[in-house]
Formats: sequence, structure tokens, C-alpha cells
Amino acid sequence: MISVEALRRLCLNKKVFIWGAMIVGQGVCRSLERNGIAVNCFLDKSPSFEGKTSLGYPVCKPDDVFDVVRSGEGFIITGSGHNSLEMAGLCQNAGLREGIDFILSDDLNNIDPSVDVAGVCNLKCISCPRGNMKEQPPVGFMSAKTYEKVIQKLIKEIPFLGSIQLYTWGEPLLNRELPEIVKMTREAKVLSAISSNLNYARNMDAVIAARPDWFKVSCSGWGQNYERTHTGGKWDVFLSNLHRLVEFRDKFHPEMQIILNYHLYKHNTGEDYRRVETLCKDLSLIFIPNHAYLYPLDIIWDYVDGKALSEEARKTIPMLLMTLEEGIAQSRSLASLPCCEERSFPINWDCRVRECGVFFRPFIADNFLETSLKDIMDRKRKSRLCAGCRKRGIHQFTRVYLAEKRVEDGETG
Repeated sequence: MISVEALRRLCLNKKVFIWGAMIVGQGVCRSLERNGIAVNCFLDKSPSFEGKTSLGYPVCKPDDVFDVVRSGEGFIITGSGHNSLEMAGLCQNAGLREGIDFILSDDLNNIDPSVDVAGVCNLKCISCPRGNMKEQPPVGFMSAKTYEKVIQKLIKEIPFLGSIQLYTWGEPLLNRELPEIVKMTREAKVLSAISSNLNYARNMDAVIAARPDWFKVSCSGWGQNYERTHTGGKWDVFLSNLHRLVEFRDKFHPEMQIILNYHLYKHNTGEDYRRVETLCKDLSLIFIPNHAYLYPLDIIWDYVDGKALSEEARKTIPMLLMTLEEGIAQSRSLASLPCCEERSFPINWDCRVRECGVFFRPFIADNFLETSLKDIMDRKRKSRLCAGCRKRGIHQFTRVYLAEKRVEDGETG
């Protein structure tokens, strides 16, 4: 890991560019700000960011700054959980030198904590463990008092801590103390990220007034098609709350980035896709479509081993636009790449720590507050779970499905 002082020397008298305008890159930005390193702009190739800003900074194309960096007047830091190696390759192809002209975000911090402040969800989506696994952990909520201790420990143990996702498998808006939790995160100069199904929004105005940086909304169709896969959700409620979210953003926090993550199934790539895409343009949301997938990896592990799956998981499989067989095959073709989930550090609402962010179980530590980060990471490095996941060739599964997928006119799957 690079030290704060060493990074300051690399960036001295240079324009600093962060490649990646999503959550990892934004977290890098917050960590630089906290350590007194000025940022010039974000870089991103996605058409979703064209003409947009991120955390108040402009978003430019990478090709636009390569000449500046080659001249010695700029410096790039990658900010991506899944695409860092690709970014490094493009930098090298542009004649940039690693460690001189650019570094990877992993050189600053290779841990992305999430804190599941709500240990319960109001929906039972059939593609998610909340809806497709019978064995559920205890239900509860993390208090703001406990969260304050958690974030203080994280900052102490991770100097370049950039972001905290306030979710894993739960619905964060269900936690009544979420506004205070968001406020604490902002005051600590750490990026706060929320992901919601927007089927519950009782205290959403107070949450947005606390100024979270990044708000992701999940959607899987329009009207009844949405309700097929957001199990238990109501389209009218979702749409109404989406408009309320935009209203609160414009009133309290115009800089807040709202991502609409559109889950592509066989039944929602036509008119539904276009209507949601148009809605995002009208509401100034960032539209990010990707293949829907079956979660968690506990189920994919069982599928590879030929074990019986739950009825809900079996019901999901025929709906997938990218079949499980294709997804697993693509994952295995990328088996030589580092596992992006090694960065995940999922802290449960009760302070237990899950072994991996894409598995529903097991837990690797009983209490984060009483266990050093080093001890927990040492346990992860010796993990049989990681070895078993790699042996089955599924450690790149989420990378395959999370790649942005645009549906062209006339394409229906």
C-alpha cells in the first residue's frame, strides 16, 4: 500500500484524474479530499456519464487527458472494482508508466467495506437470498451509536478509506436512524452509498437531507413486469417514490448521484427498457442496465455441484437473459484474473463479518469492533470458501453479469 506522503509526492503540481465515476472511484475521491489531495475531474467511458458530473466534478473521456499525463502535468488513479486491470492496460497502451503516470486504486486501499445497517428487507425477490433461501440470519438494525464506533475503527485501520456501502442484503431505508448514520459518514469525509428498492420511503426526506453521496435504485421492468421479479414490490409505489426521491434530491442535495440499475430479463428488454430509459433521461438519473443474475453465490455453488435449488431459484433461471450455463462458462474463461470480491468486507447489522460480499454465509468474525482488521483479513486469506469458489470457476461470476449491457433498437434478448 502506498502511504499518504508518497501519494502526495506523486501528485505534486499535477492534475489528478480519477478513472471511474461510480462508487469505487467516488470513494477514491473522498479519500483524497480527506487527505488534502486536490482532484481535477473523473474519467469514464460509459455513455451514461456523458455531460454529467460526479461529486460535483466534471466527467471526461480518458482519451481526453492522456496527452496531459504523458507531458508530466497529470496523474491518473483508477477507481473500479471490476475493471482496474483493463484500465491499466489502456494506460500502458497510451504510453503511460505505472507508478509514475498512474496507479491502481488497490495501491491505496484494497478493501471496500459495506455495513448492512438493516438486517431485513421488505421484498422477497426470487433472484436474491432474501427470497430464494430458506435459512435466514437474525433480523435487526444497527444503531447510530454502534455505527459511529464502526466507522471510527474503519478510518483508523484504513487510511485511504473512501466509501461505505450502507447495504448488503437489507433495505437501508427501513432503519429509522439512517439519517444520522448518513450524517456521521459525511462528517467523517467518507462517501456514503445507499441502494434501495424504493417500496418503503417513510423517512426518505430526512435521509436525503442528510446528504448521501450515491443512491442506487433497482428496477426490473415496467408495470406488472416489474412485479414479476421484484417480488412483493408494487410498481405504482416504486414509481411514486422514485419521483419523490428526485424531488428530495432537487430540494436538499442536487449533487447526489442517482443510479437506476436496470436488471435485464428475457421479458423486459423491449418496450419496458425504452420506457425506463426515457424516464431516467426525464428525471436526470444515470441509467445503468446489466444482465439480471441469480444471487447469492451459495446457490451458484450448489448449482455447479448438482444440488437441489429452492423453488424460487428454479423459477428465476428460465427468466435470465444470460443463462446460468453461459454466465458460468464466461466466468471460467476469466478464471486467471484476480477475484474482485477479495475487496469486499461485509459487516452485518450485529457487527458480525461475512466471509465474502457475494455469499450469504458463512461469517468469519463474531464482532468487528472486537477483532482487528488484520486478523479478519488473515482469516480471509486462509479461507476454504475462496478456494472452493475458485475450484468451481465461479469467482468471476458477478463480473460477467455486472458488465453494462445496452439493448439496441429491435433487440429483445
